Amino acid sequence: MQIHLITGAAQGLGRELSRQLVERGDQVILLDKEMKALIRLYDELEISAPGKASLYPLDLLGANIDHYQQFADTLTAEFPKLNSVFLNAAILPAFTPIQFFDYKQWYEVLHTNLNANFHIIQKTLPLLLQNHGQLIAISDENPHQNPAFYGAYGVAKSGLEQLMHSVAAENSASDIHCFIAELGAFATESRGRLFPGENPTLMTSAERMAKALLNEVKQQALNHGHATLINL
Repeated sequence: MQIHLITGAAQGLGRELSRQLVERGDQVILLDKEMKALIRLYDELEISAPGKASLYPLDLLGANIDHYQQFADTLTAEFPKLNSVFLNAAILPAFTPIQFFDYKQWYEVLHTNLNANFHIIQKTLPLLLQNHGQLIAISDENPHQNPAFYGAYGVAKSGLEQLMHSVAAENSASDIHCFIAELGAFATESRGRLFPGENPTLMTSAERMAKALLNEVKQQALNHGHATLINL
């Protein structure tokens, strides 16, 4: 049995990743700030697979270095190993030109979508290195193709990708496998707010995207010193 940490686990892609990993017989650590949604998911998983899910409530925007140290201490104390980390949590704000982007929101998006991932990587990397683990960053192909108006979100995703390249290169002598998953458009609640005219039933579902991603991660061979790019 493998143990996986999923950030942004309560909804959308994170929820589906968590559910499907449990269906495969693995254990999941559910990290999110949305307590009601997190508890709903936990209760659902507890019915289908008792003892396979653990909760770790954490607001990535408000967390400080002490919170991340406590997080690392808890992982080490409570779990015998860590096989993979899915860096999925992100804020997707409204499309806004750089000229008019609110500076407070800019800092919040960069902190949640980039800085928090730095802290999580730093605290989980020792555990992943012990277990030939996998580090999977959820990115987005859309800011690459149409960079206008993505603002801090696009900047943070580009920074996250560079962060993954650095981690892979710095640990080339190990068997840790770093992935950058540049995902295409799929139906989520946050996307529905930005594109209210889209029909979500005509789009790839979060369930199908999660299944495709997990299959790709399973099939990809390790390329030492390089982050594996997945386009879905």
